[in-house]
Amino acid sequence: MSWLLWSSSRNLTGSYPGGQKLFRCTFSKDEIDMDSPHSKWQTSGNVSWTMGVINTKNVENSKKEELKVYVKCHLEDRMESSVDENWRIDADHIVRLFNHNKSNKHVCTRGSTTFTKAKDSCVSSLINLSDITDDFLLNDELTFEVEIGVKNSEGLPKIVDLSVKRPDSNVVLTVGKEKFYVDKEILSKKSTVFEELFKKEGVGKGSNEYAIEDVNPTIFHVFIKTVSDIPVQFGLDEIEELLKMSEKFKINEVKEKCKEFLINSVVDDALALKIADKHGMHDVIVEKLKPLNSISDLKQAFRYYRKFSDESMRLLLKKLIEVA
Repeated sequence: MSWLLWSSSRNLTGSYPGGQKLFRCTFSKDEIDMDSPHSKWQTSGNVSWTMGVINTKNVENSKKEELKVYVKCHLEDRMESSVDENWRIDADHIVRLFNHNKSNKHVCTRGSTTFTKAKDSCVSSLINLSDITDDFLLNDELTFEVEIGVKNSEGLPKIVDLSVKRPDSNVVLTVGKEKFYVDKEILSKKSTVFEELFKKEGVGKGSNEYAIEDVNPTIFHVFIKTVSDIPVQFGLDEIEELLKMSEKFKINEVKEKCKEFLINSVVDDALALKIADKHGMHDVIVEKLKPLNSISDLKQAFRYYRKFSDESMRLLLKKLIEVA
């Protein structure tokens, strides 16, 4: 696999029934020089993915100082006992190194790999450090964009569907006509709202059914999977409802996962900032502002500024002073 200049094909193309994931990460030069950093894990295709960077000077017997980029998949520990020993995942991926001043000069690599227990990572060819000019650095950091497309998987458990009764489910949550079968101990530990709800006697044959009102059943399914630590993907169009449910059921963990999504996934900056401001996630705003290094970038990202809070506008003003 070789590193190429930005091609005409910006995104992966093809059929990815196992799911797609697009995320962004940054590493400082100091991090790369001193360590082998990797991005936060991202869930797609019922497994987790990360991208990492290695400076070959830290590798024994290395004669050159170059950067080696890799994509790695990982099975959650709780899945190990339920997967086939010979599991495999067929996936396409693209990794892009951003040129912040010349968008047509991004450097990218793409490939197709079969990941297995014995081969859980795919390493790109090397990037000469001499090729990394100041155009690739912003605040002394390199920015990478990663896209994963899962074409097929074998030997992995099927994606969990909480609308189907399972042996470990002991409570039924009804949302309109939809039913979700869950573990009340898990939910009680995560939420005082659920804990109080389950202290009351439910309805149904086993008196274990509880009605949940004022939520979208489709997004509630995503929410309840997230709370139950079941791998699940969600998009920008679901974030608002997930955040409302996080507040409704007092589960900060879901809000934190939404924060991670807004910070690390490649989404419309303006919408991400609008959502972050609405829900008081100023740490998201700080992170989303970092790669914006021109007045035009900031104007585009803050196109909803009339509805922003004073604290968010203070952060914008601070950034404007930096780039002016």
